[in-house]
Amino acid sequence: MNVVEKRDFIHSHLHLADEVLINEFYEMLRKEEVLKAKLEDRAKRSEDDIRKGKLLSRAEVEEQTKNIGR
Repeated sequence: MNVVEKRDFIHSHLHLADEVLINEFYEMLRKEEVLKAKLEDRAKRSEDDIRKGKLLSRAEVEEQTKNIGR
């Protein structure tokens, strides 16, 4: 079954779903939207930093991250 067929199937059966399933589906989609917005914001800030010349050398990145996970 391809994506279009799956969407059609879900859409045609959505009225049969109980509140618990609807809430789960809603939360899943909402979290996806929040994550997408956060990633887009992070990318925009990164692009601004690049334009402003706010960059770190490889050595600086290695120094700042050498103790992560220890």
